Amino acid sequence: MSNKTEKPESTTPTPEERLRDIEAAEAAINRAYSTGRADRANITQAAQTDAAEAVRLVGIAMEADAIADDATRIRIIAETNTGAGDVKAARAHERAARLQAKQDHRAATKAAKQAYDAIKFSAPNKLGLMRAIQIIFATHILLTLLMLVFTSRDAIQYNVATISDWIMIALEGVAFWFFINRYKIARPFTIAIALFGIASTIIINLLAGTSSWLYIDVQTAFYIFLILYFTFSQRVKTVLVNDLAKHDGLYDKKDFVIRRKGWPFIRNLGIYFVVFAVLGHWMEAGLCQFIILGWVEGEYNPADTVLWRDWLYPFPMEGMAVVLIALFLYPFKEWLDKRFSNPVIPYLISFLSNALLCTVIEFTMGMIMNRDLQMWDYSNNFCNIMGQVCLQNTLAFGVAASIITWFVYPMLERALARVPNDIMNIVFIVVAIFGGILWSLYIINPPEDTMQQLDEAISNASTYAAQQLADEVTGDISLGR
Repeated sequence: MSNKTEKPESTTPTPEERLRDIEAAEAAINRAYSTGRADRANITQAAQTDAAEAVRLVGIAMEADAIADDATRIRIIAETNTGAGDVKAARAHERAARLQAKQDHRAATKAAKQAYDAIKFSAPNKLGLMRAIQIIFATHILLTLLMLVFTSRDAIQYNVATISDWIMIALEGVAFWFFINRYKIARPFTIAIALFGIASTIIINLLAGTSSWLYIDVQTAFYIFLILYFTFSQRVKTVLVNDLAKHDGLYDKKDFVIRRKGWPFIRNLGIYFVVFAVLGHWMEAGLCQFIILGWVEGEYNPADTVLWRDWLYPFPMEGMAVVLIALFLYPFKEWLDKRFSNPVIPYLISFLSNALLCTVIEFTMGMIMNRDLQMWDYSNNFCNIMGQVCLQNTLAFGVAASIITWFVYPMLERALARVPNDIMNIVFIVVAIFGGILWSLYIINPPEDTMQQLDEAISNASTYAAQQLADEVTGDISLGR
């Protein structure tokens, strides 16, 4: 029988296990924070703190009452048994005690009200009028995008009114997100939105030659209400209690790894899609310049308004290509690096796969949108397939995709990882609304007769509303109001 005693297994975690635990905790905190649970927990904790402070001040007020009662008894005894000097001192002491008790009661009442408000507004559905304002903001955003869907890009006027309305819906989208997360900044931010709305409305009316200040007052009434409500509302001051994160502290240059799941990854993909859809348009225009100079083979249409006039027209194919790079081509390149010791082989295979994927995307889009070859035609180019793709473009797109895969995408991920999540969420909202504007105006094209009917209905409604307002103002003037 062996005399050796088995040593119990060590329960002390290794440094690697501690690191994994820390990362798991940070991920859990991020998930809770992004869903608003941490925000509501902060509000509830603040309410509990306020309640405890109120109880403490109530106890002080009760002690002050007892001291004041003692001072009253001393004053009565002094008036009965002592001289005038002692009576005067007793009365002064009583007045001071009553004054102190009154101040303590006032402080306790204020603390109790604050605690009551904090508890009352700590529930996630207690936004009050801010919920209605959220709905108004969301409705304005959706209606603006819907109107762009039914507006021809040939009829759009890029004036002060149009640009200010687009800026306004981007600001409203950010404010909507601030309300959801109960950030303190939502209060001054909404007031700033209202001031911008008032200033832009006045400028637009002055440029249009509108001289009726009554009409301007009606247009700015909602913005004036926002300023007053967010300046004086106790609910706003009590509910909006959270701070924007100035930095998350999660970026480590040495040990940085691109996380391929979770909201930040999805958010970045959305930003890449919108931004590179516009950049892809500019890249196509640059390629046409090379054709003009005779550097590359091909044809172009100088009358193509999509390419040469609408510089913000998004090319979804290019945006989707970058998303596919992030989802498949970059991970494939990383896998190749681990698989082969020779550094040349991963780059070679990666280039071929990048060129092949871009060719498949262009051919697929061509068969869907360009069957009659009216958008592009490579029939005269060397090594083409059905006029939809050719060897020259395959190599060009392969080079562009490889540059993005090897350098641009990881560089962007590192740069965005340095930015706090809160700031990146704001960027995503602005980019998403900007993309919604571009898609609604350029990509989604309803039938022409539907657009004409909607334009006529809007014109008739505007004329009727203006006539009704004019009749009302004329009537008020005739009655001497």
